[in-house]
Amino acid sequence: MVIAMKPDFPLALPPLRLLFTPESEAFWRSLPSVPGIYIFEDKNKKPLYIGKSINLKTRFKQHYESFTGGSTKALKFIPQTKFVYFKPVRNDIEAVITEANYIKSYQPRYNTIVKDNRSNLYIIFTNHPYTKIRIVHATDIVNLNLDDIKKQVYGPFTSGAVSQGLYKQIRNIFGFCLSPFNNHQKACFNYHLGHCPGACNDEISLEKYHRHLGRIKKFLSGQFVILDKSLHQEIKTAIKKMEFEKALLVKVQIEGLHHCLSTRNSSLLLKLSDATDALQFQMVKRLRHPKLRKPPIRIECYDLAHLQGENYVGSMAVFIKGSPSTSDYRHFHVRLPDRSDPFAMRQIVARRLKHKEWGTPDLIILDGGVPQLSIVSPIISENIPIIALAKKRETIYYFDENHKTISISLPLEDPVLNLFRNIRDEAHRFANSFHRTQRRNKLIS
Repeated sequence: MVIAMKPDFPLALPPLRLLFTPESEAFWRSLPSVPGIYIFEDKNKKPLYIGKSINLKTRFKQHYESFTGGSTKALKFIPQTKFVYFKPVRNDIEAVITEANYIKSYQPRYNTIVKDNRSNLYIIFTNHPYTKIRIVHATDIVNLNLDDIKKQVYGPFTSGAVSQGLYKQIRNIFGFCLSPFNNHQKACFNYHLGHCPGACNDEISLEKYHRHLGRIKKFLSGQFVILDKSLHQEIKTAIKKMEFEKALLVKVQIEGLHHCLSTRNSSLLLKLSDATDALQFQMVKRLRHPKLRKPPIRIECYDLAHLQGENYVGSMAVFIKGSPSTSDYRHFHVRLPDRSDPFAMRQIVARRLKHKEWGTPDLIILDGGVPQLSIVSPIISENIPIIALAKKRETIYYFDENHKTISISLPLEDPVLNLFRNIRDEAHRFANSFHRTQRRNKLIS
């Protein structure tokens, strides 16, 4: 039996290290416009900050524009930068995995400062009682009983889209069991989709399943060439043993691996990530808020709901890196005597700020106008930017450094305004939902 294969991966461009000379046009011409990772290095070539992009040149320019625009976070590592290192890869999936492994290996200081570690996600392999593959937040890892964290935790991945995208890739290429060795009661959902080797219904032994998971671990570790050679060797061994069905299954995995890492296979992983980053940079430029000097990672929006002053409640919706973080949403009962919207808004924001364990918002949005802004602003830390978004004309208000009211009307199709409206609508929905629950409970009681 002959199984035709294409053993070689398409080649990526070689790594490139440049002296950091942003004043030189030659420096900018040398930057590669391909997917990959970039590293800001100090004089000893020690990584200061590691990032990824579908277009290295464009992303690097964004960082430098943030620096020249006065971002205090970027100011801390760019002046220390003496070299920049670029590692081109075949496509965005490899860029995501490579960045995660580099950050895990080098632990650059400014990756923990610039990014919100609480929102980072990891793909983990649990081992109690049998191995399962899960996506968890960074804060959840410490609560897990893992035998060897380094060998069973892969990441960090900076958004849900990225981690879910990789999770889907490993499911489609290799397959894994959602309920391994569950007393063989029933097959898992992945099995019915053809994405499980049968650990749930006794079609594969525990030892063989662990070897199967080893392929996924190699993939997430970026050991693509080693994995490719290993799979080809498995095909040869299977053919010698006349296990042709097994050989065909491995061949499908190799083809999936090659397609995943093909330069022609451009998924949305980094396109979504880069689009979110670009939107966050646009916020700084559009608003020109004196306190908003860096792209906001965590945005909180507050809204109120009541019926003629009864069942007065408030809500907090949270977006992290442009996406809803529903686990961070909170609601509040408004206590007497604060039964006017501006004072009720101040009360719930003041109570929220007492919860240091919730983290610090990079931007606060109030559903309302100048009255709410005037009442709430005095209790906000000097370092936290705050704006109000009025519903009727979608006007944005904030106070400048001289406490003068600034109003901005962005076009309705503007992506920054759309993001603000989305989070405002989420806060409104969450407040109304809680208010309806309170009214229902009051009627029942």
